[in-house]
Amino acid sequence: MNVNQNQRILYADFEDKVQLPILDITHPLFNASIDEQAYHLNCLKSARSIESLKKMPGFIRNIFVKMSNVDNSYLSGMRTLLYKLGPYLSRGIKLGFRDKWAVKQTSFMGLRIRLRDLCRRQRKILLPQLKQFPERNLCFFNIAGGAATDSINTLILIQESDPDLLKGRKIEINILDIDAYCPHFAKRCIDVLKQPGERFHSLDVTLNIIHYNWSNPEALLKMSLERSGWIQLCSSEGGLFEYGSDSDILENLNRFFTNSPADARVTGSFIFDRAHVNPGYLGFTEFIGVQIRYLGLDGLQRILTQTSWVLEDFHEIDTIYILFSLKKA
Repeated sequence: MNVNQNQRILYADFEDKVQLPILDITHPLFNASIDEQAYHLNCLKSARSIESLKKMPGFIRNIFVKMSNVDNSYLSGMRTLLYKLGPYLSRGIKLGFRDKWAVKQTSFMGLRIRLRDLCRRQRKILLPQLKQFPERNLCFFNIAGGAATDSINTLILIQESDPDLLKGRKIEINILDIDAYCPHFAKRCIDVLKQPGERFHSLDVTLNIIHYNWSNPEALLKMSLERSGWIQLCSSEGGLFEYGSDSDILENLNRFFTNSPADARVTGSFIFDRAHVNPGYLGFTEFIGVQIRYLGLDGLQRILTQTSWVLEDFHEIDTIYILFSLKKA
């Protein structure tokens, strides 16, 4: 598929001879699927919409819940990927009626904004480290990483900023996830991106899939030690900090701290606390049964007092998402 005759969309095999687009946040069709003003206005009016929905007959409310495509109290990795692709990059994919409807909804635009902004933050963190230490390898630990869209796109942004920074060093993306379904698609994306003429052809990029339950983070401790001399970034977008318990978050932070280098970073996203979150988002997630954490900035700071990590920076998205980075104290 060509866009303006020269902007291609790359595809990777998913399953049963189905191909899905490789999510590239620099693609014009991805950028065209983000209208921040429209998203902001949607957030403002969403509270009224939820209240109206609650007054509708039960069978209509049940239809709406089914249309929202929640699987076992959370949005699955592949559906999250689909909604991040947006209505334009996903055009041409054979979808069921519910997914066709959902991918066009303004409310899911927040997933694309969250991804874009986190990748920019991760590029900002890594660029000076890569410039200062050309001899060190680069390692991503992506907890509940799914298709690892933030890790892959952070590499794309770095490459666009300074392509020489990634050459001549080993690069690893380690997806630590309880479900291998979505990570296997990520692996195929890397395979395509490494083909001659594509973005990562000249790079030594490896993607590893590690079966990982964040309630038992010993694998993170071991893997970090094995890469002790590397530049290390541990991230969890829409994962640990949005669904994990305080103890899960604490254990993962402490395990990663133990063996990671002094300049290691942790990045991710979490939700505003109940008192300050967008009321429409709160009503929507409770209405469809998503078991999400309303951690809030105070909640994260409370957990950090039991670690040796400190909050380096944070960024708010429409009183819903907070993106953050942690550094060692």
